[in-house]
Amino acid sequence: MNRFIVAALLLSVLCLVPAAGARAQWLPTGALKAVPVVRDCNETSGDVAVSRRNPPAVYLCPIVVKLIRKNYPGAEHFYFVHEFGHLALDTSDEAEADCWAAKTLARAPNGGRYLRAVIELLRQRPDERSPRYGTPGERAERIRFCAEEERANALATVPASRHR
Repeated sequence: MNRFIVAALLLSVLCLVPAAGARAQWLPTGALKAVPVVRDCNETSGDVAVSRRNPPAVYLCPIVVKLIRKNYPGAEHFYFVHEFGHLALDTSDEAEADCWAAKTLARAPNGGRYLRAVIELLRQRPDERSPRYGTPGERAERIRFCAEEERANALATVPASRHR
């Protein structure tokens, strides 16, 4: 076999294997790993995702996920993580789940990408107040603040020798 054929075969195999960093994203761990994720738009009532605490489950609407992904790739993943925040904290408080998701993604592979996407999406929406979330602008600011707070905490815990 000549080198050209070997190189062509190697290149075709490499093209089939996704880069590890390109696909890396947050996945549930610990007790959250056992939570089923159900794709059912009827359960989400047209929202991208919802969670139920008894029994624990996260529901996704693939149609809405696809719509969000089309214009704000990665933003849909924030909503996924947000729903796990409700379960991790055992809370129905949206601000707490937002902050948990923001802090969790601030530590996750490609988390910054997902956070930037959801913040951009929220900043593009009209500032209509929701009793559960506040305005989209307020929600974007909350997510940004919680993520920055987590990054600052992470830097503070890194030994000084690693900052150089």
